[in-house]
Amino acid sequence: MTSTEASGVRRDPRSFKRATLLELFFDVFYVAMFAQLSMRFAADPSWGGLGQSLILLLAAWWTWSVTALATEFYDPRLRVIQIVIASTVFGVVLMACAVPGAYGDRGLLFAGAYVGLHLVRGILLVAALRRRSAHARAQRFLFWFCVSGSLWLVGGFVDPAWRAPLWAGALVIDYLAAALRYPTPLRGRVPLDQYDQLSVHFGERYQQIAILVLGELGLMATLQFGGVEYSPARTVAFLAAIAIALLFWQIYVLQTDKFVDRSAHRNPRGAARLASYVYAVLVTGVIATSAGVELVIHQPLGTTPATWLVLLVGGPVLFVLGRMGSEYVLLRLLSRSRLGWLALLVVLTPVLSALAPIFVTVVTMGVLVGITLTDMWRTRREATAQ
Repeated sequence: MTSTEASGVRRDPRSFKRATLLELFFDVFYVAMFAQLSMRFAADPSWGGLGQSLILLLAAWWTWSVTALATEFYDPRLRVIQIVIASTVFGVVLMACAVPGAYGDRGLLFAGAYVGLHLVRGILLVAALRRRSAHARAQRFLFWFCVSGSLWLVGGFVDPAWRAPLWAGALVIDYLAAALRYPTPLRGRVPLDQYDQLSVHFGERYQQIAILVLGELGLMATLQFGGVEYSPARTVAFLAAIAIALLFWQIYVLQTDKFVDRSAHRNPRGAARLASYVYAVLVTGVIATSAGVELVIHQPLGTTPATWLVLLVGGPVLFVLGRMGSEYVLLRLLSRSRLGWLALLVVLTPVLSALAPIFVTVVTMGVLVGITLTDMWRTRREATAQ
């Protein structure tokens, strides 16, 4: 950490635009988090298991998005912000370690780490910040994390059968409070004009985490293929998984420069308020796909259970919908061709249930190829028209 002191509490949108090295270091730990979550989805692909894993994923994602918003609103050169990021690293590491046993003997560890890192952030900011608007913002966040934190901690203590409902309720509070701009007694809501100043840094932070989660898909496929007995079917499944990761990347990078520009200059309020929700869908899609790929590499042939279809088909659908959400929020674009390809994949799902997992993966890959080719054709046509 540096000793550089910032001239003010609030980040100046015209100042440095790149993420700090500490922010990038923080992101690296999410590779472990994403890997743990992917394995958690694959370890228990029952309906109940998928729901439990989704709760953990949404909690992990909320930690990242709130931290990213803090480093966008507050100047990351401030010593207190650097301490906040460093302390959050410890919380994320503990959460990642607790993921496999979060609904067993590590429930309190997961809940305690999640609540602890949010409370530490809030307390440090409230204690250190003196500027009125920044201080009030930190108080609002701290109040609502205290409210949701009680459910998280109770869930960590009670019988595991009650854990998922309590944690789901806590997540509803976390996500809904942010959507309502943290309405707090005696403090009101976060003023809308505080969402109107964003720097290019904000868009780049989301790009960086998206690339990391896409890399996790390729990483997990490689690790799983390297750890199983070789067979032609598993080789095809592995190659299809790498192809899906590359297709995800191609779909993601389309018009990405426009997204960064719009988030900072054209529609900062929409980007600041909706990015965390839109990317929650995108990240969930990638992690679900990664878990599905892990299952297929281990068992490429045989029947395809319904819950496997949720991962193998639902994952790519969520990813594309998440990317389309970004396009709509920032560019007011809605790709009909992508909707058509996704509708085709959904319509084919009953047929896919009769196929082996490897064929489901190949068909899904084919739909992604169709989306990519259609995107390229549309982009070329638009460039020609200009």
